[in-house]
Amino acid sequence: MNVSVVMSTYNRSRVLGQAIEGLLNQDTAGLSYEIIVVDNNSTDNTKQVIESYAQRDPKVKYVFEKKQGVAYGRNAGIEVARGEYLAFCDDDVLVPTNWVRQMHAALRRYPDADFVGGRVLVRWEVPPPRWIDDRMAPLACQDLGDEPFKVSLEYQRCLISANLGVRRRAFERAGLFDPTTQRVGDSIGSTEDYDWELSVWQNGGHGMYVPDVVCSAKVPAQRMVKAYHRRWHLGHGKFNAIARRSEYEGGAFRVLDVPSFMYRLATETAFQCVGSLMKGNFAQAFHQENLLFFYLGFIRERWKQQLLGRGKTLSPPSTTSARPAERS
Repeated sequence: MNVSVVMSTYNRSRVLGQAIEGLLNQDTAGLSYEIIVVDNNSTDNTKQVIESYAQRDPKVKYVFEKKQGVAYGRNAGIEVARGEYLAFCDDDVLVPTNWVRQMHAALRRYPDADFVGGRVLVRWEVPPPRWIDDRMAPLACQDLGDEPFKVSLEYQRCLISANLGVRRRAFERAGLFDPTTQRVGDSIGSTEDYDWELSVWQNGGHGMYVPDVVCSAKVPAQRMVKAYHRRWHLGHGKFNAIARRSEYEGGAFRVLDVPSFMYRLATETAFQCVGSLMKGNFAQAFHQENLLFFYLGFIRERWKQQLLGRGKTLSPPSTTSARPAERS
């Protein structure tokens, strides 16, 4: 078996069939592959949709994972996968007929890379408003240019799992996806992709961005409202607080387990947002507002952990990054 495609799905039976159809309609030039669709404890007719395809084509495998969360779902697929390489995509993604072949070719082209990721192009459900930029992290798309490049500890850029190919040795190096910062149900802003790739980098591995591995993701109308973006950044702050990465742990002084510089950044960003609004620079104000929601999500989660007695005492490094990075 050359490639195992792994897709975790939860309550998206209406779009799931289209995604599976695309994976079945592959011109592989002789490559063998399987499609493992993990039902992450859905309450709609997801099981019936997957099994209908499995009855038609033996390449489709149905796997049930009771534990809620995308990391649990992906890990369940990894456990049963038989392929030399694993390819991940999402249930709202459409792949071209050469996707499996291109993913396989990219992994063979860069034998030193533990994983490769490509473009995830936008498919708008409705025409987007003028303030939308398709590079915004809450849209969950990815186009990082026309040239391949390396991602590592020296250049940390998350390649999202909607279009990701992985060698088995990467899981031996970094383990499976960590459920601590995973997306569960309708939660948003999670960082499980970045956290897994960071573990690869920290254990001596790297990945490659390969632009000719392409798929497209539908951006529904609900992601094109400002309230969704505010909620995404609030969630992103929460998951970064849970992850306890070094860039957000610097400084000697902490209040309720929040480094003092995070309070300062939140205050500065709030004033900058008001200033931009007063100048009529609404695009800049919205960007600053989202940053503020990130800081508030971080602070609120740390306060919650402290008040519930779940906080941790760390010895933070002396230096820190001042701004959040949008990772998954």
